Amino acid sequence: MISRVLVANRGEIARRVIRACDTLGIETVAVFSHADAGSRHVAEAGAAVGLGDVKAYTDAGKLVAAARAAGADAVHPGYGFLSEDAGFARAVVEAGLTWIGPSPEAIAAMGDKIEAKALMAEAGVPLLPTVTFAGGVEEPPADLVYPLLLKASAGGGGRGMRVVRSADELAEAVESAGREAAAAFGDGTVFAEPLLEHARHIEVQILADTHGTVWALGERECSIQRRHQKVLEEAPSPGVTPDLRRALADAAVNAARAIGYTGAGTVEFLLAGDQFHFLEMNTRIQVEHPVTEAVYGVDLVRLQIEIAEGAALPGLPPSPVGHAIEVRLYAEDPADGWTPQSGRLHRFEVPGVEAEFAQGGLRLDSGVVSGDEIGTFYDPMLAKVIAYAPTREAAARRLATALAGAKLHGPATNRDLLVRVLRHPEFLQGQTDTGFLTRHDLGPLADPETVRFSALAAALAQAARPRKTLGDLPPGWRNVVSQPHRVSFAEAGEVTYLHTRDGLRSSPEAVLVSAAPDQVVLEIAGVRRVFAVASYDDAVYVDSSLGSVRLTPLPRLPEPVVQTPPGSLPAPMPGTVLRVEVGVGDTVKPGQTVVVLEAMKMEHRITAPAEGVVAELTAVAGRQVDAGTPLAVIKEVTQ
Repeated sequence: MISRVLVANRGEIARRVIRACDTLGIETVAVFSHADAGSRHVAEAGAAVGLGDVKAYTDAGKLVAAARAAGADAVHPGYGFLSEDAGFARAVVEAGLTWIGPSPEAIAAMGDKIEAKALMAEAGVPLLPTVTFAGGVEEPPADLVYPLLLKASAGGGGRGMRVVRSADELAEAVESAGREAAAAFGDGTVFAEPLLEHARHIEVQILADTHGTVWALGERECSIQRRHQKVLEEAPSPGVTPDLRRALADAAVNAARAIGYTGAGTVEFLLAGDQFHFLEMNTRIQVEHPVTEAVYGVDLVRLQIEIAEGAALPGLPPSPVGHAIEVRLYAEDPADGWTPQSGRLHRFEVPGVEAEFAQGGLRLDSGVVSGDEIGTFYDPMLAKVIAYAPTREAAARRLATALAGAKLHGPATNRDLLVRVLRHPEFLQGQTDTGFLTRHDLGPLADPETVRFSALAAALAQAARPRKTLGDLPPGWRNVVSQPHRVSFAEAGEVTYLHTRDGLRSSPEAVLVSAAPDQVVLEIAGVRRVFAVASYDDAVYVDSSLGSVRLTPLPRLPEPVVQTPPGSLPAPMPGTVLRVEVGVGDTVKPGQTVVVLEAMKMEHRITAPAEGVVAELTAVAGRQVDAGTPLAVIKEVTQ
């Protein structure tokens, strides 16, 4: 029996594993980098070991040493980092510890996606044809059919993926994908397979014990993706028939048996019409495992631990009931090309949550809480929000309502995108595929009217704050009452209101019912609406039934602005300069890469906005830069 588990991960998945251990009465040990010293998973574990550097979560030696130092007798890797590293699993086993996952041999068999495809072919699992590139492309193969999708052989998560639509693009795409794959996984080998642009991304959850029983716990659909990364998952898939479900389950079980798999894992497929093709097998728990837990009534992480202890599964899995949908809430700015965001998360509240890290009608799995600082070193996912209901329509409605009503005060997020997906007619009809977000431009929830009324509410809330006045005069009262007060916000422009002896007066189209520093009630077109107002040093957040709006107050007497030269290319986020691909005096074309920045585990290309000449170059490879730091100046070529 396991008595103490070292959780070799961080954030939301570390908290999830700790909760499962708590239900089994197993002690836990957290690990943390210096950036995570104050994180929630550290506080919730029974003990914690500091690892030092921000990259230490990928240091197998430090993790095994931490387990020994804390007296742990087992290791759970979560997902990401070293969860699919056969070498780490082997080091854990060789140290005399229990590895909560499949054998190192099974991980190795699926770790190289090219070799994995060969194994799956032998097991009779349907495959797409592939072409491997190890070390670049000297001459594109003549028989390639475009478009293609490049993938990293040694990893996933969207890293190393590139779409190639013509032979002219292939060499540069292979080189770029290889660099990103090498940086992320230590192996730059990439392969290409046909890009099925209107296919569904379907995956089957498997669970296997050491006694020969393999369960297939239905399928999850993960087709709603942006830049090859999942943002919404659901179970079951609206596009899978009972016959197709059985065929997918049989293929997944065959894949697991072919490598002697044990524990939890996922077999991923592309589904085009009624034909499916093997993509990869993830030898770990998945980010989206909660939707399967909800529909099948199981605790997959607990079952992982029990299987590692030698427990046997019943002969047949439970039957599915209902529908579950999960969304990934990211700190990223839709107005700035979806770049990852950092900063203080002042307030993080999702209404109606019934459970955290456990089954419930509305579930929240998060690594952060109100007041946390969102850094730049790790994935920008704030939380997963999961809704379970008897029907798909009910689950989508509940999840959309909860997200729309959430108070997210801090870095920009993808919340509005998620709400619009959940309420989109095509999504509700089950018409989803991997090109959904390419076809549909889903803008922000807040329209100009919402922004305007929210700004008015923010101004009135500010006016309602107590302040020192002469005698019994109301705050802000003026002798010339015909002159309005003026407040400006970057997003809404100027807002006016009146301060009279009888109190505040707003615009004729929005009648003021009441005003307090944290809440304003306005009657708009005969409908009363409540605006919750929260002010922080740098922004005001207004939440109402119309939507959530972030406002940036503008000073009445602004400070002089530091002028930047025309053509400056600023860093869009804090990060590290990976490469500088031009020199001073070089001529660049529109869209040509000037600098490559690494932030939050991804490469970000800073490109030339127009044809021009590199006039200045301040970026230096290896140097850390803050958001807004000038990297280069491009002097445009005038005709």
